[in-house]
Amino acid sequence: MDKAWEQEFAGRDRLPERRDRLPADRLPADRSECSAGVTQIHEPGALPVDPGTPDRQGCWERLPADVRAKTLEKAGRSLVWWARVYSDGAPFAVVFGDRGLCRVQPVYRADGRAHEHRGERVRVEPGSLRSRSFEGRPPQTGGAAAPGRPGAPVERLLLDPPEAQGVLGHFPLDVQDFLQRPFLAGRRTVTAEWYYEETVEPTHTGLFVLLCLSTDRHVTAIEARRTLDRGATPERARWHSLTCHQARLTPR
Repeated sequence: MDKAWEQEFAGRDRLPERRDRLPADRLPADRSECSAGVTQIHEPGALPVDPGTPDRQGCWERLPADVRAKTLEKAGRSLVWWARVYSDGAPFAVVFGDRGLCRVQPVYRADGRAHEHRGERVRVEPGSLRSRSFEGRPPQTGGAAAPGRPGAPVERLLLDPPEAQGVLGHFPLDVQDFLQRPFLAGRRTVTAEWYYEETVEPTHTGLFVLLCLSTDRHVTAIEARRTLDRGATPERARWHSLTCHQARLTPR
């Protein structure tokens, strides 16, 4: 595992040198905080569940112990994490911590069988991490954008894969805005990754959902839990916790 991480990080896993930094009067403005536009709001989509798939803890434990330890060391204090398995049963993981955004993927032989795992980390820029908790207000469906200045343009991001729009659409408007806004100033294609678990009770369903959006310069993530009464539509859901994080990433 050490060798795999070293190969992956060679020449890239470092903090900027002093000479990498621009003088304060030459730093580019962060237009994401002062954009006159409003972020696009998405509609809730389907969240299919495969009862035969192990939960995140079970998938995490399928990774070798040294891989898990190295991933947690690289990520730092864990903020949002999950592990899943591919159709062939090989596990992979995403861990976002206060030191970096880590991804662990299987490495396949020529015969198509996984034989080890390789990790990748993008460092969090020191001092840039911002966390915020939101109230559990349900999202308002049918609107094109979050509340903002009348006539303000709608800022649209290209989420990859596009199915992420349906996951993002389950969250309240202010949460959707918080998760998308850091990306307005840069590239408009944003990598989306997510995980969720559903529990079914006689009177309601429970949802535990994790979502991470990232580019090479920014990352946002959320961990949330909600309850939806039987027969109710997603906009009537009750959120019990909504914890979001934003951070800038150090360029590779």
